[in-house]
Amino acid sequence: MDLTGSNGVNGMRKRNHTSITILAILLMAMSSCGYRLSGTGSLVPKEAKTIAVPAFINNTNEPYVDLDMTMAVINEFMTDGRLRVVDVDAADLVLRGIVVKYEVAALSFTADTFVQQYRVRIVVNASLEDLNAKKILWRENSIEAVFISDYKVTIGDITVTKTAKEAAIKKASQDIAWTLRSRVLEGF
Repeated sequence: MDLTGSNGVNGMRKRNHTSITILAILLMAMSSCGYRLSGTGSLVPKEAKTIAVPAFINNTNEPYVDLDMTMAVINEFMTDGRLRVVDVDAADLVLRGIVVKYEVAALSFTADTFVQQYRVRIVVNASLEDLNAKKILWRENSIEAVFISDYKVTIGDITVTKTAKEAAIKKASQDIAWTLRSRVLEGF
């Protein structure tokens, strides 16, 4: 069979053209029937304009992880801008959270078995309450970072290691904050 001849090339072009045509028809059909790649919709009632994010509760032994998480969530909603972040007494909604787990696991070791790198894992429980209707709109347990958050150990310089650990906690907190914002505003 000669694929370099005109019949082989024309046959490949026809198959490619047919594939592109079928793909175009499918895309038009999906767009016309309202198919979307999105969540189930916002959990936020139409009349809600403000949200409060009180300090997360820290049920771990890691100090300040609750503060990093709270700040990341507040910043995520402020950056998004669809809901104005306010104090609880002025809010339509309140997003409450509890940091229920903080773990570090060794990822790699040196030749003489010293830990070289750790992975941070943070888990939170969260709920969204409509203060006007006085009801819980959403509650979810065991929300954790999707992306890996790790840090290297700098042997002989604890300050560098501590800074790297704090950066890993902030990264995991930001990831969870993005997830919480997505759950509340997009229904993901």
